[in-house]
Amino acid sequence: MSPEERKQMWQERIDACRSSGVPSVKAWCKQNQVGVQSMYSWMKRLDTEPTHVAYPLTQWVAIDSSNSIEETSILTVKVGDVSIEIKEGFNHALFNEVLQVLQSHVK
Repeated sequence: MSPEERKQMWQERIDACRSSGVPSVKAWCKQNQVGVQSMYSWMKRLDTEPTHVAYPLTQWVAIDSSNSIEETSILTVKVGDVSIEIKEGFNHALFNEVLQVLQSHVK
């Protein structure tokens, strides 16, 4: 397998993992028999290449405090077309993993 084919294979794996809906990279790797350390290594390698797709700058928005979170018990975070709902009693470990993924893609 040529270096370019290997790179393409790993990019396809990374894309499949990210779009799978599986809550963590580790779980996806286990389901797909892919080495976790290799996956993280390739994610880092391909995310730092200059040919990688640039993500838009982060834009912060004001939150209307007149809608009390206590009333709804749900906080929705929206970035572009993506939204994350955070409910009372959420999984802190999963939320931290999501934040790490987002941080690795927002430059």
